[in-house]
Amino acid sequence: MSNKDEKKADAGTHVISPFAVIVELEGALTGGRRMLFETLKKLLKKEKLTLNEVTFIRHALGPAPLEAVPALIEALDGEGVSTDKMQAALLEALTSGEVELAPTPALRKLIEACKKQGVPVTAVSCLPVEAAAAILQKSGLEEAGVQLQTVKSASACPGKKDWTEVCHGLSRMPHRCFALVSTGAACHAALSVDLRVIAVADEFTSAQDFGGAEAVFESVADFDLADLLARMTV
Repeated sequence: MSNKDEKKADAGTHVISPFAVIVELEGALTGGRRMLFETLKKLLKKEKLTLNEVTFIRHALGPAPLEAVPALIEALDGEGVSTDKMQAALLEALTSGEVELAPTPALRKLIEACKKQGVPVTAVSCLPVEAAAAILQKSGLEEAGVQLQTVKSASACPGKKDWTEVCHGLSRMPHRCFALVSTGAACHAALSVDLRVIAVADEFTSAQDFGGAEAVFESVADFDLADLLARMTV
């Protein structure tokens, strides 16, 4: 390769985009919501409680995963089942590597495309940092260059303040950040603080309201990467 070509190649590896992409670690593109459902189902079964998708949808899509545990136990008539012990068991399962995230091919293509354009990709998580970090590392997303930011909200998570903090951590203005969300609550919270929202639903959230999002895909299979990249113009 000539010196001229080398300079071009080197310049390409240092491209920095004014935009950023934020995905939910517990969302559709990562397969995180299905992972949480299966993990909770297994843990609750040990207490002779049967978790189905309807109950999960009603009680576990808004709050942070650990915060959803009390409502799930109550909905399943789990009198006598310890909330603290169930939360501890869930945290242990997620932190120890007992369960594994399976990032979708769509997410992997997104990461590669963003890397070429100098667009940082961050995973936002409502899990405790030790659990989120363990999941990110074991899934291979950390090695792929995905950053992590954990957040906390009293009710719906991620909330307005959470989205603002994530943008601040990326040194990007909210209107330059694309939030790839998979719940209506996350969508509306992100929109309220001026993020650009792309909704990618899954089998748990396809019926939710994503009004205001720039684009809405009813499933991961429908996600249009080219459409997202085309929106990244100054």
